[in-house]
Amino acid sequence: MTEPLPAPAPEPIPPIDPATPARVLQLVTHDKLGGVRVLVSMVSEGLRERGYLVEERAVEVPGRLATLANMAALARDILAGRYHVIFTYQAAASIFGNAFGFLRKVPVRAAHHTASPEGIRPHWRRLDRAFGTLGLYTHMIVNSQATRDAFAAWPARYRARFVDIPHGVDPLPPAAHRIDWRRRLAIPAGEPLLVATGRLVDQKDHATAVRALARLPEVHLAIAGDGPEEQALKTLATTLGVQHRLHLVGPLKRADLGDFFAAATLYLFPSVWETFGLAGVEAAMAGLPLVAADLPVLREVLSKSDAPANAAMTRFHAVGDEAGLAAAVVALLERRPSAEIRDRYAADHRRHHSRQRMLTLYAGFLEAALRQTAQQR
Repeated sequence: MTEPLPAPAPEPIPPIDPATPARVLQLVTHDKLGGVRVLVSMVSEGLRERGYLVEERAVEVPGRLATLANMAALARDILAGRYHVIFTYQAAASIFGNAFGFLRKVPVRAAHHTASPEGIRPHWRRLDRAFGTLGLYTHMIVNSQATRDAFAAWPARYRARFVDIPHGVDPLPPAAHRIDWRRRLAIPAGEPLLVATGRLVDQKDHATAVRALARLPEVHLAIAGDGPEEQALKTLATTLGVQHRLHLVGPLKRADLGDFFAAATLYLFPSVWETFGLAGVEAAMAGLPLVAADLPVLREVLSKSDAPANAAMTRFHAVGDEAGLAAAVVALLERRPSAEIRDRYAADHRRHHSRQRMLTLYAGFLEAALRQTAQQR
């Protein structure tokens, strides 16, 4: 996270004008590698380029007492009038940051939907529903039509605060040829390597991919990421007798993912739910054929090329269905897309999911929201 800005005078929140750049708080629940971390970094960089003063902070820090002290400092800074805008990501950050933002009448309090309703813990879900319905959030940012549709049964006053900003994604750096992953993992020549990236958590359902390995002899699976399910995945692999073909390589920096993807035959994305699927889009931008869980949002974001390329590059399986996942892998291995199709599919996704397109929408949203707030004062 970036260092906090020097604390301003507590009263009042300065007026928003060209001589007083708006101050933006980007608040997450915890600062861990993943799609949210990537999104926060991109938005922060884009807003700074446009003259905003941006702070990135997390609610949780290592240690319980340190977290309590950090939460007290966050509340103090918000109540002191430090920010004109609060962007929150993840449910706990949205509830915490916007509760104090509402008390301080921070002009723009925008919560990002980084989880579908079923992916939010019940107590946070109830609070989120109340905050959005009652106006403790001024806006809620959704990044796909599928995410918007997932909240179709929620109150109309809640959904009226939705702002559509499709997720921008930076293509991964090209392979740097620092690491030969097939050699490092001792994968025999000619044997397919399936890869996945992301936190080792229930939501990502890597267990289904591990179970599918038992149906895919001479196929290897490498997962880049860490998390609480690591030991369970190792135990499952041992039980199934595929432990020598499962490779948990730990979290990788973006600069190292190019080499990881260059070694891959296919990309797997078996998540139980997603609101966007950034990791899958990164794989699409790299020209990797994908086998993904059959979620509406993944069909939406992974189908941004022409129909023949989409059909050649993607296969979908029912959530939690290892037999379906294995069959989809076999189908793609037997009919691997040509280099021309892979390149076309990658180029179309890089164009559709561009960072600049997303940042232009963020800037337009903030300018309009702050202008409306200034007019109402």
